[in-house]
Amino acid sequence: MQGAGATRHDRIGDEVAIAGRKSPGKDKPLRGYWLAIAGIAVVVAVAVVAASLRMTEGAIDRAVAEREAADRFLARELAVLRIMAMSSDSPVPARLYLGIEECFGKSVAIPFEGDEAGRRTLAACAQMELGRLHAQGGPAMAEKGRALLSQIGLLN
Repeated sequence: MQGAGATRHDRIGDEVAIAGRKSPGKDKPLRGYWLAIAGIAVVVAVAVVAASLRMTEGAIDRAVAEREAADRFLARELAVLRIMAMSSDSPVPARLYLGIEECFGKSVAIPFEGDEAGRRTLAACAQMELGRLHAQGGPAMAEKGRALLSQIGLLN
């Protein structure tokens, strides 16, 4: 009986040991579930990073556009005066162009407030440059500058 009892005890011990182990089939679906969650988390994280980069790029583009708006406005408004300054024998258009450009660069607000504010600033700068022409070249040069600015539409 002892041999039979020992054998039976061994069998019961083996059955308990086998029952205590995890079955290999249960572990794989759980691993797949966590992999799916990790994959979704990675996709969401990449999407968040991509969206934040797009937002940052958009903010930088808007800031650059605001900063360059005054320069584009000035180039558009003074295009005719610039061509006249380069092609004229008289120094009046060149002095007006350079003076107005310098004055506008110093006194325009950043961010640029719009075309109307830009035109007011240009008119004020043009008046200052006419005063400078009068002081340095006399009334005849100032009158020539006034006629030129009226002709291109900077003085109304």
